[in-house]
Amino acid sequence: MDKVAATNIMSRVFIATGFTYFIIGTTLITAKLLGAISIDNDPIFLMDLYGFVTLMIFGLSYIFVPGLSRTRFASPKIIILEYALLNAGIVLIESVLMLKLGGPVALVAGASALIAAVLLHVFNMLRIMLFKDAKPAGVRNNASD
Repeated sequence: MDKVAATNIMSRVFIATGFTYFIIGTTLITAKLLGAISIDNDPIFLMDLYGFVTLMIFGLSYIFVPGLSRTRFASPKIIILEYALLNAGIVLIESVLMLKLGGPVALVAGASALIAAVLLHVFNMLRIMLFKDAKPAGVRNNASD
């Protein structure tokens, strides 16, 4: 599979996962408002912010940035690592804040994973936009590109 196809698949995975977090967050806040569960708002808002908003921005940026800058697509391996770090960070933070599991070590590990994912995304976006010598987006030579 070439970089274009792999990036398109991962963009869809980011967006689908973002909607999953959005549905979970919406369900939790609705259950809280109806009195079915007792939970703080902060974990739900963090899930919506990092789970929905950040995943949507990341997924959409992998669709639009290569086309708008007319340069190469990002490495699928880096995108997968970014996705794994982002989700690991969300799960770790939510397990501490919502489920009271793990303690401060898990919270620091989750925050570190989120920061690493964001920095990796910034690095990827800069690589895509600044490498003007790369072939234009959509031009495919072989499966190894």
